[in-house]
Formats: sequence, structure tokens, C-alpha cells
Amino acid sequence: MSENENDKKTNSTEEIKEEIKKETKETVNQVKETIKKVDFKEDTKATTSFVKEMFSNPFEAIRNVASGKENVFSKAVILTIIYIALSVICQILSLFKYGKYSGIGHNFKNLIISILNPAIYIVVVSAVVYLFNRENKKSLTTVLSTIVVCSVPIIINEAISIIAVLVSGISIITSPISTMFSAIATVLTYFGMKDLLEVDEHKDFIKKYAVIRLVIAFAFVILARIGIY
Repeated sequence: MSENENDKKTNSTEEIKEEIKKETKETVNQVKETIKKVDFKEDTKATTSFVKEMFSNPFEAIRNVASGKENVFSKAVILTIIYIALSVICQILSLFKYGKYSGIGHNFKNLIISILNPAIYIVVVSAVVYLFNRENKKSLTTVLSTIVVCSVPIIINEAISIIAVLVSGISIITSPISTMFSAIATVLTYFGMKDLLEVDEHKDFIKKYAVIRLVIAFAFVILARIGIY
């Protein structure tokens, strides 16, 4: 390989790093500004309304977010906060119910993980999609918003998990419902990624989707190995 080719690769890598740093910094600033301006009563009401509308035509709603036609970043932040809150509540209830069978250190670790997991899930999936989506130059906030919207059924599953912890024996009902919502989330995520990467034909996207999923799976395995997921 020639020296010029090596220099081009090095420059390209540096450009990618700088772009990611810039996007990450801008996204973090936007999250901070959004949280500062949050009116939980009004914003939660607007987010609930958006979710209801989304379920009436989910593929169109996801397409609008992925294309940048509709900016729902503030709603995505609210949904993420709700996701984290539900995860923590579920873990706390589980600790009250089953914590006596585990040590204090183990219980504390599980509580910390319940706080981190929702954010880690969204960030990891969004980061991988963003890296695979360099040709279309979608902003990180657009990618994050799309992934959060696609994850609404997973957020609903957290609420269902709380019910399952509170009501003994109800898992016979909640388990099939949770499975259904997980399947819906998988389908929505597929179409969300497809819209983000702007691929028209399924046959052109399915292989790339499989690779993206594989990379995400490896990332979660690594995070689980180091004990933060």
C-alpha cells in the first residue's frame, strides 16, 4: 500500500473522529438545554399525544422523524427520562420483593444498572446506526430521536414489568403482552434503521441490518462483561 493511500486513510479516520466528537458535543448540549426547558406537565402531555398518534400510523411517524421532517428530540428526551424512571421503579420494587435473597452489594449494583441500562441501550444502538449511516449525514439527534421512538414498545414493557412485580401470578397475562411489544419494537427498529439509511428495497437493506444488529450485540456483550449492562 502506498504512503499516499496510508495518509488518506489516516486523514479520513481523523475526520470521522472529529465529526463524531462535534456531533456528540452538540447532542449533549441539546440534551442539557432540553432538560433545562422541560415543563414536565406540558411536555409529558405533548409526548403522550405524540405516542398515541404514532401508534395510529407508526411507519409514517418513524419515517417523518428519520427524514428530519418532524423534530421530536424534546419528546425523545422525555421518553428516555420516563424509560429510566420506569426501569428504576421496577428495580426498586424487585429489591423490596426479592432483595432479601441477595447481598447488599449485588442489590446496589442492580439498582445502578437499572439507571444506566435504558440510556446505554439508546446510545449504543444510535451510535452504531450513526456510524453505518455516514453516507446520508443524518445528525446524531435525528438518529437518537428515531431509535427512541422505535423503542416506545420497550418503554411500555417496563411499565408492564412493574405490574408483574406488584401482582403475583399475573405473568400468565403480562408475558404474552410483553412478547408482543418486544416483537413490535423489533419491527419498528428495522424500519427506523431502514429509513435512516434511506434504503428503498428490503433486499438491499436486510444484510446491512443483520451486520448492524451483530455489531450492537457484540457491543452489549462487551458492556455486560465489564458489568455495566
